[in-house]
Amino acid sequence: MRIGVFSDVHGNLEALNEVLDALKEESVDRFICIGDVVGYGPDPNACVEKVREISDAVVAGNHDFAAAGRISTADFNENAAQAILWTQANLNPDSAHFLHELPMVFEYGDITAVHATPESPAEWHYILSENDAKRSLAASPTLICLVGHTHVPCIFVKDPEGGISLKEDHQVHFRSGEKYLINAGSVGQPRNGDTRAAYGVLDTEEGEFHFGFREYPVEKVQQKMARAGLPLWLIERLALGQ
Repeated sequence: MRIGVFSDVHGNLEALNEVLDALKEESVDRFICIGDVVGYGPDPNACVEKVREISDAVVAGNHDFAAAGRISTADFNENAAQAILWTQANLNPDSAHFLHELPMVFEYGDITAVHATPESPAEWHYILSENDAKRSLAASPTLICLVGHTHVPCIFVKDPEGGISLKEDHQVHFRSGEKYLINAGSVGQPRNGDTRAAYGVLDTEEGEFHFGFREYPVEKVQQKMARAGLPLWLIERLALGQ
């Protein structure tokens, strides 16, 4: 089975369309969204509709729950909080209900999917280091743990002796005795210095995972954000990949 993995869409419809086209070209059989369908971007309802239509599983991100009123924005920075207020004002009731009811964790076979961390999904911690990855891999009950939240694509590997390493390339072949924590990066607001929308493909038959990246019309999204009155920094950072 080939599974398309994507995360952190953040209301960016143009980027989402490119990623879904890319995944269809990669002949994936199923789609998993690792949260934050909304927040930051100008098209929350259209993104919810597309993700809901195509995905076999969607887990909640902190922006999803904030937009749906399940958590506060007390821990959000000023720009993120402003974007959530705008999103709340523009979400239709059906989209808000869908986001409100999302599960925080999804398990399927050898795969766990969670937006932040498997050990404390409701705390919304970031996995930024090998020590962070070690805690999450210890808490994950499955061979593969798929996460999002940092907007940076990366792969951490736990070897049979318990050592943790960060893979430097954009793919990994699964080996017996190892466990894997994979961050799919961000569709709608990359922060790895690459402006392209990121996604991944998990091939359970071949036993491998690889990243993919697609260009999308950044300026078109920026124009839509400006017309909506969204914060300037959120608009500018799309052209920086930060």
